[in-house]
Amino acid sequence: MLASLGIAVFLAVCLAFFWGVNLYNLRRHSTERRGEEYRAEVDRPGGVAVMLAAFGTGVFFLESGLYIILAFMDHFWILGDSVFQLRFSFDSQVQLSGIVITGFGYALFIWSVLARGKFATSWEMPQNQELVTWGPYRYVRHPSYLAYFILFTGFFLIVLNLLAAIPLVAIPGYVGLVNREEELLTRRFGVEYLKYRRKTGRFLPRRKT
Repeated sequence: MLASLGIAVFLAVCLAFFWGVNLYNLRRHSTERRGEEYRAEVDRPGGVAVMLAAFGTGVFFLESGLYIILAFMDHFWILGDSVFQLRFSFDSQVQLSGIVITGFGYALFIWSVLARGKFATSWEMPQNQELVTWGPYRYVRHPSYLAYFILFTGFFLIVLNLLAAIPLVAIPGYVGLVNREEELLTRRFGVEYLKYRRKTGRFLPRRKT
């Protein structure tokens, strides 16, 4: 197993960038779009999809923070000695792959946040909302959700604890949310979105023919 403190430093740096970029974009969004009138195209989603997405994502950030705290307090044995901890001969290599995957996930998420800027999709959008088709959106329609899928997987490979697999339940939740989100975007942008959808994949780049 890799040193828990080193992993904790890596996760702390990633989370600092994650929240820093999100807060910057939120502040920018509220400043640049102040006074604009927002309207809803479809009803807000609810049900199992929302609950799964919210629960899994919340657990992911909770467990990430808990890992960092336990490692810095030298109490990582609470997790490391639990019955849920996985151990095998090549676990360090798996953890290294998890670090690479997690780093890519955070980079993709931050890229998507910076690319969409003030034009983030929401259930209520202003009249002058633009369809974001640049940055990672050139390749996939939902790069932020894809980034979450990568982060949940990478975190499990880093921690190698069955409790770290709980965030994976968010994946089917986000897949369910995408259906409503694409309905929203189709109503909002019409033919423009249909053309964009034909050129891109939901979560993986569409193969060019």
